[in-house]
Amino acid sequence: MKRIILVIAVVLTSLVVNAQLQVKELKLSNGMSVWLNEDHSQPKVFGAVVVKAGAKDCPNTGIAHYFEHIMFKGTDRLGTIDYQAEKPWLDSISAQYDFLSQTKDEAERTLIQQHINELSLKAADYMIPNEFNRLISKYGGSGLNAGTSYDLTFYYNLFMPQFMEHWCWLNSERLMHPVFRGFQGELENVYEEKNRSSDKMTGDLQEKIFGNVFKTQPYAYPIIGSTENLKNPRLSDMEAFYKKYYVASNMCLVLCGDITPDSTLTALLEQPFGRVQTGPVPQRGYSPMPDIQADERYEVKLPIPLFGMEAMVYKSPTEYEPDATALDIVNKLLFNGKAGLLDSLKNEHKVMLAAAFSVGLDDAAGSAVIIVPKLFGKMKTAEERVKEQMQKIMNGDFSDEQLEALKRELVMEAQQQLETISKRAQLLVMIYPKGKTWQDVLAKIENIKKITRADVIAAAKKYYDANYITLSKKYGTPDKETLKQPGYKPIVPKNMDAKSAFAKQLEQIPVKPAAIRTVDFEKDVTIQKLNAHATLYYKENPINDIFTFTLRYKDGKLHTPKLDVLAGYLSELGTDSLKKQQFEQAWQRLGTTMEVGVGEETFKFELTGPDAQLVPSLRLLAHFLRSAKGDDDALDEAKDADKVDRKSFGKQKDDVLKPMLHRILYGQKSSFLTQLSKKEIKALKSDELLSLFRELQQYDCELFYCGRQPLEYVATQSQHALPLAQCTKPQADTFRPFQQYSEPTVYFYNVPKSRQNYVISYDAVSPLPTAEQRVKFKVLDEYFGGGMSSVLFQNVREFRSLAYSTGGRGFTTSLAQHPQATLGYITATGTQADKTLEALTTIDSLLHYMPMKEENLDAARQSVISDIQNDYPTFRNMASYVANQRMEGYATDPNEEVVRLLPSVTTQDIVQFHQQHIASNKNRVWLIIGDKKLTDMKALARFGKVVELKKEDVYR
Repeated sequence: MKRIILVIAVVLTSLVVNAQLQVKELKLSNGMSVWLNEDHSQPKVFGAVVVKAGAKDCPNTGIAHYFEHIMFKGTDRLGTIDYQAEKPWLDSISAQYDFLSQTKDEAERTLIQQHINELSLKAADYMIPNEFNRLISKYGGSGLNAGTSYDLTFYYNLFMPQFMEHWCWLNSERLMHPVFRGFQGELENVYEEKNRSSDKMTGDLQEKIFGNVFKTQPYAYPIIGSTENLKNPRLSDMEAFYKKYYVASNMCLVLCGDITPDSTLTALLEQPFGRVQTGPVPQRGYSPMPDIQADERYEVKLPIPLFGMEAMVYKSPTEYEPDATALDIVNKLLFNGKAGLLDSLKNEHKVMLAAAFSVGLDDAAGSAVIIVPKLFGKMKTAEERVKEQMQKIMNGDFSDEQLEALKRELVMEAQQQLETISKRAQLLVMIYPKGKTWQDVLAKIENIKKITRADVIAAAKKYYDANYITLSKKYGTPDKETLKQPGYKPIVPKNMDAKSAFAKQLEQIPVKPAAIRTVDFEKDVTIQKLNAHATLYYKENPINDIFTFTLRYKDGKLHTPKLDVLAGYLSELGTDSLKKQQFEQAWQRLGTTMEVGVGEETFKFELTGPDAQLVPSLRLLAHFLRSAKGDDDALDEAKDADKVDRKSFGKQKDDVLKPMLHRILYGQKSSFLTQLSKKEIKALKSDELLSLFRELQQYDCELFYCGRQPLEYVATQSQHALPLAQCTKPQADTFRPFQQYSEPTVYFYNVPKSRQNYVISYDAVSPLPTAEQRVKFKVLDEYFGGGMSSVLFQNVREFRSLAYSTGGRGFTTSLAQHPQATLGYITATGTQADKTLEALTTIDSLLHYMPMKEENLDAARQSVISDIQNDYPTFRNMASYVANQRMEGYATDPNEEVVRLLPSVTTQDIVQFHQQHIASNKNRVWLIIGDKKLTDMKALARFGKVVELKKEDVYR
């Protein structure tokens, strides 16, 4: 009987897996492609519209990216109270932008921009601001966004399945007759985006690298466009871009998740999306990598001190070319983070880092070999060592066992990318502009298994025995050009509460009632005590035979700051019988990876591998737990890396953001202030860290397993293999209350040469000891700063163009454990330095006098529910979700209470809550991070006592 039940279970599982890994492809009557993927494991749908149009189709102009922004502004039926009255103003604005692009004289340009501003203020009389965004939230959507790359543009969000029809009408409508409404604000927002990108090290770095590699090809230019072109946008060019590329035959609708791809759904999709304009498939831009000449060399400025760094860039095949998979294996043989030939140089302390990987676009790809010598080591010596390892593959100096192990690893990695709704959807989005299908994806995975030794050697010779570009690091900060705003007067919205005719039409579509899914701690995960101090959380894997196993000890860096160093150190060790390289080779033979991680309250070892190797993997982990061997060279390298981190801290404002936030939230208990000092790290010894490792293993622990082995088998094998009997120490209480302040204060951190400033507010919120109060806080959090329909986004970004990014977030404690603790509310905004005071004044005013719009509050209530559904845990995350909630003291999913209480929250509740806990706060704290020279420091005193913080105040 048991055998029959097992067979039935296997068959049913197979049917589920087959459905989840299938994609139904069809065409609508107008030629639009539709890809449907059914998966009921989570109560959400990932919906996207993908367009084969990107920056390579309009090189250096920024048109594709500008137009992406316009697609959120509505149509002739959406986002307006009277399009016929609005249209003449919009047409005049478009003509003026074309005129501006042809004008060089700065005085004349200023007059034109002033006229554009006047026209925009007139056009705004008819605009319903953010109606599209609000309707997405109202009808179960969250995570609304879009992206422009070189090869594609896509628009996406998650939504609850009962709102499928609303989502389809909304997202087809935006494709029909998009209107260049509110372009003044979007131009300023794109300026902010450009400045923000330039402030980040990666932004300037990518531009420099792509420019050197692609020369004059379209990929050479930044996606967002040149500064000159951004200052001279032509709306007529954008309209021509839309008419050429946004045709049905050049687009794909992707729906992945809780859907049933039957004839009913097909008919539902045809009616709205079948309206999209038709047209010929457009001829696209093409951007191959130019031939690389011998001895090409360029310098790239990076603000990273002490270490040398070099990259050798080779031509390589694009993702679906015949040689691509073989070269992937070449790169795996070189570098896999464990036992590759380049890994061996790091494992044996001959270099600080050596790595190889491919970076692919649709028309071209490159392989980069990265070399970082040891501190003060010679680059020439490191480069010679790297080339010796590369030559070994060309000579066939690798074993068949290595080859087969790495092929299995590649297959496993590919299978993991098919596991969840979001991963599959993102994969579908990326393959459409390549002209590939889901069958190509599956065939590529199968092709990995067919790669031979000869294929690998041939690929190594073809691509690595060739000319390459050398990019070498030069210490310094890249030159920055600030894109100054045109100084437009902000739009004063007049139709915040209005509804377009299209919005009223959507209200007529019936919505089928659907139960809200929350996690059932009893049914969704199996919990078994292995002993008094060790608990196993078990979740079956319904997709494949890849297991994840996590051993998590209940001690973290809040209680034991030294664990932060230990985590990195353990990742570099072998054992008493296996040197580091041999230890990694042992993992590789099993097809399993081991990752070490530390959090504020826990320390974990995570294994991922084939279920058939679970027991050998547990034994190898146990061997490491009992017999890890110290390595003084590895510790010295960790100390060198710490020197670099400390020396480079504060060069970019993003480095400072989190330490500053922790400083105002937790004061002297910030983990950045309790971490080991430079002196303490310098004094560390290997024996000291190994002793700490043994002590760590005495703490209570949790085991998480997701796979296909039976529960009792996993429990028994874990108890046999792992040293669980010594886990007897309870978790320490590391609770940190949020700080309260006795006077208004403005903390400033100077980051020279930063183009933008961060403006951050903090309000301490008095205790909320009941579930009813916590739900009100959650709704206020969503309404005020939670998304594109929030008070902050609309008033700071949309109406005044003061920021590209702005939002708010409530910081809470466990209601079960700390109901009487102070809570916190933070807003964070990135703004141009010269707009800091205006941004701060606006946000402060909104915090004191929050505008209340019933329609937006309804959307906020729905967003709370949507987030619960759209963030429902995946099968691999389910066990840790339950364990984390139990660690917080909850016996059931706290979202159950949110769902139960949310309908009773009224507008008056939110108004009163805001007045009591936010508006009345007289001791608000502000953080400003940016360039002191560009900031009016005296004016900041209007908001409180100004305190300039130094590195030692936020980072020990």
